[in-house]
Amino acid sequence: MNHADNSNAPLIQLENLGVTFLTPRGAFRAVRSASLEIARGEVLGLVGESGCGKSTVAFAMMNYLPGTAQVEGAVRFEGMDISEFSEAELRELRGNRIAMVYQDPITSLNPSMRVGPQIEEVLKQHLDMDSETAQRRVVELFESVGLADPGRIGRRYPHQLSGGMQQRVVIAMALACDPHLLIMDEPTTGLDVTTEATILDLIVELKDRVNAGILYVSHNLGVIARVADRVAVMYAGEIVEEATVSELFNSPSHPYTAGLLSCVPQPPGDDGVELQLRSIPGSVFDAQIAQTDSCLFASRCPLAKDACVQASPPPAQVSNGHFARCFYHADVDEDLWGELRERLAKPDADSAAPVLNAKDLRKFYGGGRKKYILFGPPVRQPVRALVDVDMRVEGGHTLGIVGESGSGKSTAARAIVGLEARDGGVLQLRGEALEGDVEDRTEDQRSSMRMVFQNPTASLNPKLPIKHAITRALRKFAGAGRAESQERAEQLMNAVGLDPLYLDRRPSELSGGQQQRVALASAFAANPDLVVADEAVSALDVSVQAQVLNLLDQHQRDTGNSYVFITHDLGVVRYVSDDILVLYAGHVAEYGPSKAVLSSPSHPYTEALLSAAPVPDPDAEPTHIRLEGSVPTLRSAFKGCFFAGRCPRKIGDICDTDPPPEQRGADGNGHLINCHIPSDELERLQRASNGHRPVATA
Repeated sequence: MNHADNSNAPLIQLENLGVTFLTPRGAFRAVRSASLEIARGEVLGLVGESGCGKSTVAFAMMNYLPGTAQVEGAVRFEGMDISEFSEAELRELRGNRIAMVYQDPITSLNPSMRVGPQIEEVLKQHLDMDSETAQRRVVELFESVGLADPGRIGRRYPHQLSGGMQQRVVIAMALACDPHLLIMDEPTTGLDVTTEATILDLIVELKDRVNAGILYVSHNLGVIARVADRVAVMYAGEIVEEATVSELFNSPSHPYTAGLLSCVPQPPGDDGVELQLRSIPGSVFDAQIAQTDSCLFASRCPLAKDACVQASPPPAQVSNGHFARCFYHADVDEDLWGELRERLAKPDADSAAPVLNAKDLRKFYGGGRKKYILFGPPVRQPVRALVDVDMRVEGGHTLGIVGESGSGKSTAARAIVGLEARDGGVLQLRGEALEGDVEDRTEDQRSSMRMVFQNPTASLNPKLPIKHAITRALRKFAGAGRAESQERAEQLMNAVGLDPLYLDRRPSELSGGQQQRVALASAFAANPDLVVADEAVSALDVSVQAQVLNLLDQHQRDTGNSYVFITHDLGVVRYVSDDILVLYAGHVAEYGPSKAVLSSPSHPYTEALLSAAPVPDPDAEPTHIRLEGSVPTLRSAFKGCFFAGRCPRKIGDICDTDPPPEQRGADGNGHLINCHIPSDELERLQRASNGHRPVATA
């Protein structure tokens, strides 16, 4: 077969691609009709909800689909139909001319091998390099993706690297053979905001440096606005809109695209008015339903008319290079999904009786080994995960906890619910002391506090229907009988936006967003006083995220319960939180009302977090405060400021020698900043940089 490049053809071209998975439960139409092109040197962003077929398109580009997949249409790479490639030719293609970066880097790396030899293996396999040449090339690759100490990092195992470092290693591996096409499937979803910012900077730089075509799959509209040249929007296996990134964000012409953009949390306007989050009702068109002569989005669309259910709309040209699969694309406007409504103000909390009160909360890990086994000085100090942290959660209010990975957020959550026994401090629920271990707490205390984890799959039994998780909570904590628990479970499913028929399905039959809503229903089952949500919406689509956030808000107003909400998404934490706690290396950097924390003045660490957050506006000028390195894991107390080693506003030796004083923000009102720089000077510096504003991310 002649594999010469066809310079007149697009780098990769999909023509009416269809992918159907044949299973014992029937046919699942993952992709119904997808046509798109990617040229060299451009980034195509592919967005849509879970279950729309984005990842299937990515795998189809490499012809990397299981034998149960029935493929229609054509995928042409450099003018050649890859379905005609032999197995040997496909092996040569994958990892060489087409490379892929996956969402979870740890699954792409062999845990039993050092990372350097893993990339050397790729170079030897595809480029027939000798060991010495491959080792030099690996160092060059590590340097090209911004890894510190590139000459030595290859000797580490994957578990010895942070998430951001792991992802850079995977990107280096993907770039090893100078691929023509780079496919990136949600490569920053699990990363904290500062690490995500550096990876996005790297991708923007790679676009100009390596001249490869890039397919960037994501549900984060802020990320797409930052990296993409063009955007394709996918719904129910169809490309429903395609345009340049600027035109798509500024003038969406499909109701679904406009709906996705309307789901993004927005900061208050100049008048201080906070607006209610809009969402798209319903769920993605069922992949088990055969193609119908109608618009697949009609059941969820506010523009739907008789014509929409009588024929399938063809792609219509909106402008040059802008297409939308909609009969009424000219009627799409910013008010399509309803008028923006002002959020109702929450009632004032009863400050005399907080739901949760923590004072000097402390948690250390490890340590305790003695020089002579049972006596003598300690050989190794423990890791200081939480150091004298104070927090307070009022009734009917939400405390948001933010910070990078390793800052102590999840440790704080686990200490609150009793999954980790604290090493010091006082913890009270409704004024009543809480024991450190959950098993030592009373039945009422356990039922009054529930936790929602980041990964719902790990918290649901894969062998049992999902109703088990809900009815078990109802029986154990609410004393409900069999019939009552079934009825209440159906009500909870409706409350979280799921059909009660899903109760008999197993977790594997639900999408990630659906599983997370089941986890929320289980948490709500006993009507707890406090729900601790640890990254509960970080992996959700923007539309599902909007539904969940509105659900949490409405449930709080109806029941008066409280939340501790942990997230790295500052747009989300701004929307849900009444107060915000900023943690760094187990220490409190800043604490106070959310409006005060997310506006000048703030701690330099908070400023860096805000600067790194992606904004869903392709015309926004990105700010460039970037933190080098990662959060330190400290086994001994800081001599000076805990943030001094990475602070972009460090003022001198005092930061290294003296602990920072606790000072009040300019507005007072319970706003505390632990920093040597006076608050009025912080405000002047941050306003002068013009980069410190409340932000919204998707």
